Amino acid sequence: MEWTFDVRWLTVPAQILFVMSAVALLVHTLWVGFKVAWYKARTVAVPDVPVSVIIAARNEADNLRSHLPAVFNQQFPDFEVVVVNDASDDDTDQVLKEFSDRHPNLRVVNVPKNDRHDGGKKLAVTLGIKAAKYNRLLFTDADCEPASPHWIRTVVSRCPSPDGLVLGYSPYRKGRGFLNAVIRTDAWITALDYFGMALAGVPYMGVGRNLSYDKDVFFEVGGFRTHYALASGDDDLFVNQVATPKNTGVCLEPDGHTVSLPKNTWKAYWHQKRRHLTTGHRYKKKHRCLLMVKPLAVFVLIVSAAILLATNVWTIAVAAVLGVLLLLRWLVFYRSVKWLGQGDILIFAPVVEVVVLFGTAAAHLANAFSKPSQWKK
Repeated sequence: MEWTFDVRWLTVPAQILFVMSAVALLVHTLWVGFKVAWYKARTVAVPDVPVSVIIAARNEADNLRSHLPAVFNQQFPDFEVVVVNDASDDDTDQVLKEFSDRHPNLRVVNVPKNDRHDGGKKLAVTLGIKAAKYNRLLFTDADCEPASPHWIRTVVSRCPSPDGLVLGYSPYRKGRGFLNAVIRTDAWITALDYFGMALAGVPYMGVGRNLSYDKDVFFEVGGFRTHYALASGDDDLFVNQVATPKNTGVCLEPDGHTVSLPKNTWKAYWHQKRRHLTTGHRYKKKHRCLLMVKPLAVFVLIVSAAILLATNVWTIAVAAVLGVLLLLRWLVFYRSVKWLGQGDILIFAPVVEVVVLFGTAAAHLANAFSKPSQWKK
């Protein structure tokens, strides 16, 4: 007797999993997504404290030449710019000398090239922090440009305490093509998650392209000591280590953004994505568990919905639930445009989000076999 598999045997488990995953996504959307979608800007008095802007740069002569003017153009009473020239072999030295001649508030830290050892970005950032003369630190990258002359003022005004952190936003510059849309949507989704979690009282990460914290706090926890061996983590792992609901503020206001240059090839984006994902296993356990909810729920929802639709079970109910979840997610994106921008990809954002989630899963799988170990900038 020939045995055949009947997919209808899966309908009951599929029904249970469908309900569980739909509820999980609904809760996640209401608890995290709606926090950003209905965010209200707070009016906070700008603290009268000087700021050290820190930029670690390796072979970034062109980017420094293009983006440093917007940093020096900040409308803020007292700030310095610390640029760490991390063993560059391009024209970075000359570019920084030209800026030094015009801007006395530029401080340059030169890291000599070492053929036997590459200290990586964490060493460069640490040296920049040590060289900074002010306690309030504000970080960005050489390929980033402040979105307004009020970037410093806007970000530091969101600091909840003198020793607190501020998580900022750094969208990628708009360009042509599907790759650009994917990269910008990826950054949008990431921001929605870490801003939403922070607003919900569970801050777990920030991005070094736009991040502020106190110098004393950095040295109190030993800097990057606990994860120095990892190529990444100078931003998210540090935030994960020191952030609490009381000491963490967020800056969603457009004047506080920094705009970044996206990768222009799939290979470069893939390498960047894999490198960013090498730190997740070092997050606190509760954060790792919470971050698994959405991608796991999306995968289970898609599989269970496909089974139920293929077996003609709950057809109308499945379609209705998927429609409601899609509408709610789109509403989150729509409302978030006011703060995070990216309105041009709004229509396709929920679909691209699913593509990004599966791409992230593939990157995690690739990292399980080999991990990127170098930083390029």
